[in-house]
Amino acid sequence: MEQPEKPKAVGAAALLAVAQRQLNQSDFAAASEYASEASKRAPTLDDYANYVRAQAEYKLRHYGEVDKAVAHVFTHNPVSPLTGAAAALAVQSSLDGDKPKSALDMIRKYYKRIPQPQADFLLAQCFHATGDLPQAAAYFQRVYYNYPKSQGAKKAEEYLSDLKTRLAENYPPPMPTAMLARAMKLIDARDYPAARDELKAAIPQLGGTQLELARVRLGEVDFLNRDYKVAKEYLGGLQVNDPEADAERLDYLIRSILKIDSNADVKPYLQTLGVKYPQSKWRLDVLMTVANLALVQNDAKTFMPLFSACAASFPTDEGAERCHWRVAFENYRRHEAGAVDLLRAFLTNFPESDDANASLYYLARLSESKDDDRAARAYFDAILDHYPNTYYALQARERLKRKQLHAAEPSPSVLEFLRGIAWPQRRRLASLEPDRDTQKRLERARLLRLAQLDQWAETELTFGAKNDGNQPYVYAYELAKLASQRGDADQAIRYIKAYAPGYLRLMPNDVPPAFWRMAFPMPYRPAILRYSRAQKIDPFLVCALIRQESEFNPKAISYANAYGLMQVRPATGRDLARQLRIRHFTTHQLLTPDRNVQLGTKYFRWLLDSLGDHPEEALAAFNAGKSRVDLWSTWGPYSEPAEFIETIPFTQTREYVQVVLRNAEVYQRLYEGLPALDGAEAPVHKTTVRKKSVVKKPAAKKPAGGTTRRKR
Repeated sequence: MEQPEKPKAVGAAALLAVAQRQLNQSDFAAASEYASEASKRAPTLDDYANYVRAQAEYKLRHYGEVDKAVAHVFTHNPVSPLTGAAAALAVQSSLDGDKPKSALDMIRKYYKRIPQPQADFLLAQCFHATGDLPQAAAYFQRVYYNYPKSQGAKKAEEYLSDLKTRLAENYPPPMPTAMLARAMKLIDARDYPAARDELKAAIPQLGGTQLELARVRLGEVDFLNRDYKVAKEYLGGLQVNDPEADAERLDYLIRSILKIDSNADVKPYLQTLGVKYPQSKWRLDVLMTVANLALVQNDAKTFMPLFSACAASFPTDEGAERCHWRVAFENYRRHEAGAVDLLRAFLTNFPESDDANASLYYLARLSESKDDDRAARAYFDAILDHYPNTYYALQARERLKRKQLHAAEPSPSVLEFLRGIAWPQRRRLASLEPDRDTQKRLERARLLRLAQLDQWAETELTFGAKNDGNQPYVYAYELAKLASQRGDADQAIRYIKAYAPGYLRLMPNDVPPAFWRMAFPMPYRPAILRYSRAQKIDPFLVCALIRQESEFNPKAISYANAYGLMQVRPATGRDLARQLRIRHFTTHQLLTPDRNVQLGTKYFRWLLDSLGDHPEEALAAFNAGKSRVDLWSTWGPYSEPAEFIETIPFTQTREYVQVVLRNAEVYQRLYEGLPALDGAEAPVHKTTVRKKSVVKKPAAKKPAGGTTRRKR
């Protein structure tokens, strides 16, 4: 892409940077002067300059000048990302300048551009200032009930207390749905005591369905707060008449019972749900809950009927797709006669599912088992066409290396079936060249960067990505480049995930290699190569693991107290440091890339040695713990590693293993053969077919503790 001419840009944009600096230093007169000059000399950034000027004039209490400055922001082309902030400032300026009518007109015009809850709070203040107290109360209520953890909620509560006294019988009563919504938002924020208080306060004011829901959710608060016995007693003794509320009550009652005793008999409650509320979402939820619990215990006699009942009762419900998949996959594993029909039905009904490509893979494997290479070829090709960057695409590519299969012509009957599938849409990109409108934003961002206003440059691009809507991949690419250039590989990954969410459905050649290398970066390469080589581990696999663990953020600390690039827990780090004879080890060292990779690869090597050098099992152990993997390995026999992975009962761990192995293949494709890697490569672990359950090597010395993973 063509770069703008730098000499002209630097001088004009530099004035804006000076203005911003003066504003930060509270020299408001100088800030306004520099901003005015920047507006004249850099018209491309006129909105930014005038926003700085508006802030300075507001601080100087020159409210009329604020209005003049923000007018430039509102009329800027392209639409300025500062419109909402400028409007909010103008509204506050008018209120402070005792012009409430102007403030009200302004916020009505730009209400949708101001972020919430600020917009509702300002609108409430405007109504309050113009004397429309009932409307003011209504909007303060919106802040209080819809955003209970916001800073504005406390201020809104103070206003409401005063308005309730002043309005007396004219005070608008809060809507029951709003009261329930506040309680649920407090639950979402895990503020269970406040949620309980909110529900108790709301119940006397509610009626009908809202009352019954509030009573049920009091028990849910106890459950979520892990007071399972209290929740069981309360929900078990509660009587409600509304069908959905009663179904919700039974759902959480069953959950509470199983939390107290995972082996408890809950069949009577499930039968009641099936008879009284067969199509309720709460029945679907609890069927999956109980079935998944049985799945973790490998209790097929329990989970298969439950998954089957779920699939039968909710034949096309997207929330039930996991039930359908478990039924189809378990029939495949058990070599049942109806496996093909179930796998095909799953693919037909849920082509958007993450398990759709798995369905294709096992249809192909069934075809191979019947020596039908033409059918297998058609199914494998479909994986590569529609799900090119998935674990099962990796497996398909491996299978297609067989000469006989590679030479086979795809089966016409299978192709006809596949043509009837509503495949997920996949964006194909010829280039990342910006169109004229996008180019304007890119130029503005580059000017801001020249002035070292990087935060505003990213604001410009993120606004374009969210609002322009025509070239999200271009914006994602530019944002990722900004982050990469300042050394924030993790932020580059997040930008691509956020603004190019379908990137994994692109073919490798749809975007330049630079795009893929920012999506799958390899920072800290010397440490990764050195310690991977020392532990005889594929460096691409280590990169893949790090990407999933921390996105290459060396300072990452998880909620479970795991540290750094490979998310090593302190206890594990101390034990490994002793084994490696590292003196004066401290937990803080886990936040340094070199030490973290040294210890993380040592730990992963121990897992590989303990688990027969099978990467899929070592990854599962890295995520969920070795003792669980030892148990899962006994649930075989597995005809291939893919079956072991698909059998993992924890969704997070199953997806983790698949994603890391997929990532490793992408890393190999992007970096294999580069000069910096010469002599350092280890062969990528291939998921070869195994006919029996894994036979373990004698366990090596176990480090204390372990790692705890986050799904990313």
